[in-house]
Amino acid sequence: MTTEQPQIVESQEIFRGRVFEVTVDTIREGDTTYKREVVHHPGSAVIIPAFPDGTVALVRQYRHPAVRYLLEAPAGTLNRGERPEEGAARELEEELGFVAGKLEKLSEFFVSPGFCEEKMWLYLATEMMPTTQRLEEDELLDVVRLPLQQALEMITDGEIEDAKTIIGLMLAAPRLGPSMLEMEYPAV
Repeated sequence: MTTEQPQIVESQEIFRGRVFEVTVDTIREGDTTYKREVVHHPGSAVIIPAFPDGTVALVRQYRHPAVRYLLEAPAGTLNRGERPEEGAARELEEELGFVAGKLEKLSEFFVSPGFCEEKMWLYLATEMMPTTQRLEEDELLDVVRLPLQQALEMITDGEIEDAKTIIGLMLAAPRLGPSMLEMEYPAV
């Protein structure tokens, strides 16, 4: 195996959409040349909104590629030149109708680096203050508030299947502390 950085010999655009582009890239790595299809995406901001009553807010929306409704952390594509924390604040207000007094970066990760360059920046939002929800025309979603402990159990039970949400809840739980996990909740 060579230690030299692989080189892109050629990149041919085969699709340009509203959110992403697709290219077929010819790569040279040492003596080997191969092709890869690549989805180019500007990145996304993901937010785990936590409230003082021990709940977190998620959104339920239809995801056509999965052909089902999924329960997910609020998230959205970054605008060109937008910093991830700005995108997180914007998406929190648009999707939930809240502004965070505190926004803490938990992680950043690649979604599926085998074919997609999209990177997600994950934030924990606390000190929530209500404002006006501003959904885009095609954002058909329901906001779901549930106890953090219940959300974590839903991961184990297979009810939450979205990777960014699983990562977000798992990383947020230790930051929120055991007291939030042990809160008593009224029967739903």
